[in-house]
Amino acid sequence: MPNTKPNIFNKQAVSAEAFLKEYWQQRPLLFRQTGIPLDGVPNKTELFSLAAQEGVQSRIIYSPDGQRYFALYDEPEAWSEVQQQQPTLLVSDIDKWWPKSLNILSALPFIKAWRFDDLMLSYAPTGASVGAHIDQYDVFLVQVKGRRRWSFDDQPLTELETVDDSDLAVLKDYKPQHTVDLSAGDILYLPPRIPHHGVSLNNDCLTLSIGLRAPSAAELITAVADQWAQQLPESERLQDAGNEINATAAITVHEINYLRQQLQRLQDLTDVDLADILGQFLSGYRLLDEVPDPSAFNQASINNKQWRKNPVDNFSYYLLDSNQAHLYLNGEIYPTSQRFAQYLCDQSALNSEQLTLLDDHDLVSQLINGNHLIRT
Repeated sequence: MPNTKPNIFNKQAVSAEAFLKEYWQQRPLLFRQTGIPLDGVPNKTELFSLAAQEGVQSRIIYSPDGQRYFALYDEPEAWSEVQQQQPTLLVSDIDKWWPKSLNILSALPFIKAWRFDDLMLSYAPTGASVGAHIDQYDVFLVQVKGRRRWSFDDQPLTELETVDDSDLAVLKDYKPQHTVDLSAGDILYLPPRIPHHGVSLNNDCLTLSIGLRAPSAAELITAVADQWAQQLPESERLQDAGNEINATAAITVHEINYLRQQLQRLQDLTDVDLADILGQFLSGYRLLDEVPDPSAFNQASINNKQWRKNPVDNFSYYLLDSNQAHLYLNGEIYPTSQRFAQYLCDQSALNSEQLTLLDDHDLVSQLINGNHLIRT
């Protein structure tokens, strides 16, 4: 029986296993005519309307000379003012304001849910670009409509030299190794820090960027330190050695040893401690200040026929043992069962029968009342 389920690897020369082994976070790969679902992505008119809504983050990138690039934030109405400077409209968090677009993620089942950041959709007329640049994370560039020419390299950029007097960090004198033209359904995968440059080839160019969050080591260390520090009592403080008759302003081995002892205490954190820190940090990452209001169509009852997780929320979990788990939601911890956490986080939609079968009805009601589960 033919495989009709949308998948980026359908009809491709590379398998999912080969991709993860040979390309993932290593080198670029072009997927041709993937057939992944694009019907849920906004068109040009819908994109401009979406950009005009309160709370939606958008940018117009334009260039007066093809070298320097400037940005207008949350001013989609300014498009006409820069129309002669090859503008591009970019709208972030499409997945949260236009949930139908989330269908596209079904074609990338190998991506962990907590790694997904957002869908960013851009519209660009002929010749428009945002300049050559790098991203610090993996990205899938999906051509939704029209055509775009992408230039890119095989290896990550080690030294970054950018154009002066530009709002964007545009690479200076970029000379790409490869150039390809993408049509609707084509996808270009780029690992972190791979230089790339896209230029629209016609006036109906829509490109969707699937961004994957990648916390830096500095962010993770800060998260661990912050969480651990919150558990320490205010009374626990550095004390003097008490052996200096004539005190000086020197920092001595006494103070250094005290600090080292505090850092060594971090090694005593258990796997559960670290999982909770990671879960709270990852699920609390980049939450929107303003979100779509689901109250108009959400009702506090599990008897509605179809439910889905609120697209503005971040879900993840950690299995404590064969029965218990911690559910992480927007930086908070919810103790629950293994079955509940796995089923909730790993499903894109649930019906009322599935919800009633879950063994934590109080948590189901809490999630519904908090608009974390909403009726479709």
